[in-house]
Order: sequence, then C-alpha cells, then structure tokens
Amino acid sequence: MLRNAPILIVDLAKYYGGVDVRVTALARMLHGERPYAVATLKGSALHQRLEAADLVSFPVPFSRGDPRILLYLYRLIRKGGYKVVDTHNPQSQFWGGLAATWAGARSICTVHSAYGLEYANTLKGRLYELVLQLSYRLGFHFIAVSESVHQYLAELGIPSTRISLIHNAIEYTEETSAGRAAPFFKELGWSSDVFVVTVVGRLESVKGHRFLFEALARLAKSRPRLRCLVVGDGYLRSEYEELVRKADLEQIVHFAGFRNDVSVLLSGSDVFCLPSLSEGLPYAVLEACNHRLPLLLSGVGGLAELFDHGKTAFLVPPADVDALARGICWLMDYPVEANGLGEAAFHAVKQKSGTRQMYGKTLEIYQSGLPL
Repeated sequence: MLRNAPILIVDLAKYYGGVDVRVTALARMLHGERPYAVATLKGSALHQRLEAADLVSFPVPFSRGDPRILLYLYRLIRKGGYKVVDTHNPQSQFWGGLAATWAGARSICTVHSAYGLEYANTLKGRLYELVLQLSYRLGFHFIAVSESVHQYLAELGIPSTRISLIHNAIEYTEETSAGRAAPFFKELGWSSDVFVVTVVGRLESVKGHRFLFEALARLAKSRPRLRCLVVGDGYLRSEYEELVRKADLEQIVHFAGFRNDVSVLLSGSDVFCLPSLSEGLPYAVLEACNHRLPLLLSGVGGLAELFDHGKTAFLVPPADVDALARGICWLMDYPVEANGLGEAAFHAVKQKSGTRQMYGKTLEIYQSGLPL
C-alpha cells in the first residue's frame, strides 16, 4: 500500500482548460492532508492559479518539447520523495511517465479525451496514442474521466484491469450572481433583451467553434437579438477573429479570452453551447449545469453518454451547421421548454457525483499499489 505517500501531479498545459480544473480541485483536497505538488509550465495560467491559491507547485522552466524536462522532473521526483506520479495530457504523460519510471515511482495516467478522435487521426493524434501505449507497456495504471474514454483506452488494447473510471465532478450549489447586470456585460453594451449563447473552451479545431460561427452567420439577419460570448484562448484565436470579421459578425460575437470569472459570465448567459467534434466529460458543461443553463451540445463522447436529446439537452451531430442553427432557434423560440432542459440537466448531473467522491476514488488509486 502507498498510504500517505507523497504525490506529484504533472500538468504541462499551455492553456487553462478542463484538465486543469480537475488538477486544481485535486490539489485543493490534497492540501493539508498529505504531501503533494503540481508540476506545471512556468508562467502558465495553471501555474498562476495555483500560486494565487497558495497551492504547492513547481514551475517547469522549459517548453514542452525540451528534453531537459525529463531530467528536471526526475530530480524533482527524487528530491521530493514522490512515490506516486499522476500525469495529465500527452506531454505530461510522456515526460512525467518516463521520469517516474526512471525514478522508480508508481505512475498514473489520467486520460481526459480520445486523442485519435480529438486530433482527427492526424500524425499528432497518432503520436499521442503511442504515448498511451508506451505508458501501458511501462506498467502505468489509467484513470478515464468518462465511459467513452474508458472504451477508447480499451480499443487501444489496454485491459480493463488497468483502467479506473472516475468521472469529472464539481460541487453543485445554489448559484446567486449578478447575471446580465454583471460589469462585464455592461462593458459590452449588451442590453437586457439580447440572447446570449456562451461557449467555453480552448480555441482549437476539435472544439468546433467555426461551425457555431457559421450557424450564427446564417441567423444574424433574422435573429437581431442573438449574441455569442466566446470564453477561452488558444492558438486559433487570431484565425477565428479574422473569420468572424469576414462574416461581419463583430457586433454579435465577442472573444472574452481566458477569464477567472466564468461563473459570472455563465450566470448572465441564456444558453451554453459546446459544438465539439470530440469530448470526454468537459468541466465547462458541468459548470453550465450548475447554473441550470439550457445546453446546446454535440452528441459526442461523454456528452452523448450523460445527456439525452430533448430531455436534458439539445444534442446535434458534430460539424452540423444546420443542426446548430436549428438548435439556437428552438432554444430562443421556446424559452419555457429550454429552461426545463436546463433544470433537468442540473438534477441529472448532480446525482452522478461530487468532488469529494472524485477525490476519494482517485486517492484509492494513488494508495492502492495496484499491480504495475
């Protein structure tokens, strides 16, 4: 058993997203209970959040492609006496996994999405899958955040005995907030009668933003009340901003960038949209459920598992612009029914689990000493 063994979580994310929400939640729960630390990229949004919350972090001073990361993490593991290393995202799983193996620590590989699908079976996606297969051969145990990710790992040849299913989770509360009266919405100059569709996620192709923008372009003239708030950052931001400019959507679509007040922005929204091409179980949709927002989602991965079309969400096929446009129109035209979807989604996800349950199950894996 590995009870009270020091734990190192490795998350080398450049942009803050759902992976980092889970890592931050785990760090908060470990804090004061047992020795831990989070290794993250120096200056990243996650690094800044951990420091602001006085959580233990080690900023890695190299880019994710720099092989010096391996020696840095090895020395960190040895010096800190970390017996368990939990790696998140492909770069973390490669460098962190190799360093843990070299240092003789037990390795956990937490997988948040189906890499092959997320990267459309490109060379990058294939390389990331090779990282997972290397992790398997090195004896790692896997944590899947949704049933679809569990199935994906099984399809890669990883036996079920080496995979634990532990859903993403948040603490569900009775939210009270400023809503549309929040200062941010006043700064935008959006009146109380506009209809705000908010999308939260990294600005990367897998998140499907361009299909939402195309749907908005089709509706812009017939639906003058329509507005879209894009929360998040990523390498495609400048390309998406240019796309919006060319489609003459600049008065409709606003890029908010990375924000620390996502809850406030959700409270002032009318609909939450996630037009992804592939998903595990994203935290953004759980946070939207906490606000009882009507959901317009692609029926993929963990989203298709957790939500039912017409009962807890309006589900559409991925990359289907016509379906997205129909979904927006229906949610605008039938507000009572739309609000009913949001209420039903809140109760459905609340029954699944909370952060304490997620933490407890994860801690069991950390401590179990499952066979390598």
